[in-house]
Amino acid sequence: MTSDTAVVTTRSTARWLPVVMLALGAFCAGTDNYLIAGILSDMSADLHMSVAGGGLFVTAYSLAYALGSPIVMTLVRVRSPRRLLLVSIAAFVAVNLLAAVAWEPWVMAVARIAAGCLAGLYSPLAAAAAAGMVPPERRGRALAIVMGGISIATLAGVPIGIWLASLWTWRSAFVFVAALAVLATVGIALSVTAGGAAPSVPLRQRLAPLRRPAVLLALVVTIAGMCAGLMVYTYVEPIFAAAPAVGAGAVGVLIMAHGLGALVGLGFGSSLVDRFGSRPVLLGTLAVFTVDMALFPLASQTLVSTFGYVFVWGIVGWAFLPAQQHSMIADAPPELSPMLLSLNGSAMYLGIALGSAIGGIVISGLGAGHIWIFATAFAAVGLILSFVRHTRRAPTTADDAGGV
Repeated sequence: MTSDTAVVTTRSTARWLPVVMLALGAFCAGTDNYLIAGILSDMSADLHMSVAGGGLFVTAYSLAYALGSPIVMTLVRVRSPRRLLLVSIAAFVAVNLLAAVAWEPWVMAVARIAAGCLAGLYSPLAAAAAAGMVPPERRGRALAIVMGGISIATLAGVPIGIWLASLWTWRSAFVFVAALAVLATVGIALSVTAGGAAPSVPLRQRLAPLRRPAVLLALVVTIAGMCAGLMVYTYVEPIFAAAPAVGAGAVGVLIMAHGLGALVGLGFGSSLVDRFGSRPVLLGTLAVFTVDMALFPLASQTLVSTFGYVFVWGIVGWAFLPAQQHSMIADAPPELSPMLLSLNGSAMYLGIALGSAIGGIVISGLGAGHIWIFATAFAAVGLILSFVRHTRRAPTTADDAGGV
């Protein structure tokens, strides 16, 4: 390797290192969000709660993210986005340590609500910082790397947390997330530059697109799709532990298989959207997702078919996300795009909150083995509404454009 090549390689590595550190923070947030699914039974028993009650901690985190993110982003005004990034990810260390030592359900609830607010604050700032530190032609890749941190969490972060919990206690899983957040804090502090101050957008302006019926319909599709997937994911441990062909010992590997499918879906979903547009990809993924959910009784008969079930679910569940994001802004005026994507992010976590809450109700009333019925129903609703949305006449003026 020549000296000139070495210099270019070093510069390229230095340019992408801050993006990787920001992705590590997203990895922490993703692991923290999905971790409870794998430790739900032990955590609930230790806190003297039902499994359905423990699932409400996912609801608390997701509602805090969905509702807290736009409000906190509006209220918090700082000159340095970098400082706010550091404060949010450093505070993530503290709230996860609080979760690790939680002695009562209310303590865990406080920790989860705080974690959701911090994740909702960190994620958009990290995406904006990553996009601003690379050339315009590399911004898509930078955003994919940061978002990939969340999908990798389901492949690696959650299984590692579950493995640590099996070696010691469920509390060690939250210590693991806190340790990752320490690394992310140090990495961001050393690599991410100050950057300019982010403009403050009033809450009324952030919510203005909600006055458009087309936007509301699109957000309902997001809520329905995420509700269906997370209704199953949140309670994946009791659902598959009760399946004779699976058992509790395979839950961690199933979550890893889902994460692998998520990586495949995120990568191929973006490529398919670029090639064919969002409409066929969105309708196709929702259709396959609905069928996959409906096949649970057959898929759970053998371990191999169960792996196939969760792998396909991971692919279409994550391929749905970039297609939906693209469809939200495809025909919208450029000035609306950031707000539409922010609202779609809140809709995602509203769907997660709704799915975990409904799943808990189903477990309490009918048992974990019946959750797939409701997940299939919500997936079908998302498919039908998406079809209706895309068969409506496309807007022809900027005043009529609503992100459909």
